[in-house]
Amino acid sequence: MDDKFLQAFTEVVRNQISHRCDVELEGVGVLRMDHQKQYQQQYQDGRVVMMPPKDTIEFIPEGSN
Repeated sequence: MDDKFLQAFTEVVRNQISHRCDVELEGVGVLRMDHQKQYQQQYQDGRVVMMPPKDTIEFIPEGSN
């Protein structure tokens, strides 16, 4: 594929994901933003650490609904 196309495609996907819009790639699947809330994690040594909230990109393959 052409480098200009890949660069433009990447920019469009990044822009849509940053605006929390799903990106559907026909025949491939869907990319969507997934927000994970803050939570506590306790380690075996007894420490408790607050894990910060974060946004991740989730990929759902086509046909897995």
